[in-house]
Amino acid sequence: MQKTVLDYPVEWLEVNPAGERLILLLHGFGASTFSWRTVTGPLAELGHVVAYDRPGFGFTPIVERGDPDCYSLAGQVLLLKAIVEHNAKGRPVVVVGHSAGALVATEFALLHPELVSALVLESPAIWSKPPVPRFAGAIMRGAAMEHLGDRLLKSFAKAGMKILNDSFFDPAKLTDEVVSGYTAPMSRDEWRVALWRFMTAVQSNSVRDNLWRLEMPVLVITGDHDRIVKVEDTFKVAERITGHSIYLVPNTGHLAHEEDPTDFLRVVTRFIAKLRA
Repeated sequence: MQKTVLDYPVEWLEVNPAGERLILLLHGFGASTFSWRTVTGPLAELGHVVAYDRPGFGFTPIVERGDPDCYSLAGQVLLLKAIVEHNAKGRPVVVVGHSAGALVATEFALLHPELVSALVLESPAIWSKPPVPRFAGAIMRGAAMEHLGDRLLKSFAKAGMKILNDSFFDPAKLTDEVVSGYTAPMSRDEWRVALWRFMTAVQSNSVRDNLWRLEMPVLVITGDHDRIVKVEDTFKVAERITGHSIYLVPNTGHLAHEEDPTDFLRVVTRFIAKLRA
């Protein structure tokens, strides 16, 4: 279903609205709420689970850029803030971010620590630099370049499949059903322009230089064979967070919560359950 947040239509999934805490799930690059299908039910036993397709991905409709640009990191943090403020209703808030979604979650926690009770960062895409430098993005955001981007991204389906393949340690887990779930948003005519707007938006940040400022409980988790966000980069993030916990899910890649949801949930639910006030 869709909900309107800040006058912006967002593809939305929620379970157990009456839960004792709010649990936000932020997917990574090229993904959608589909990515969380294996864990939303079990996590809902611990609270009100909300997942949504971040601007530029999934079935969230395309909109014009504003100020701030909803496709930028600042715009995505503002959207997350509005969702938390509307749905928390005095309850503790746990934000779970995967890959690029972990970057949004961490920036949000740094800017609004009073709104976050705990963080779960899975394969956090924090150590790498933004894919498009700020100066280049300013040029590429023009209308003429957007038309060019629409044509250039016609070949993204092939590149996207390589990323998806590389995200799994066990190729047998990448079934036809999984591929269909990830590629379904490509049935929309607007998906290439939406992706281009995300890719050219300002994503620059100083998150990795400020990780030491995080004071809430933080669990860092990754697949031990992650080829998308290198395991050593995840350790670089974790070691800069005071009092963090870290866990490597055995025999999984970039999508540990999909490849081994049982082990992922064992660790994450234990972490969340310990947060009871």
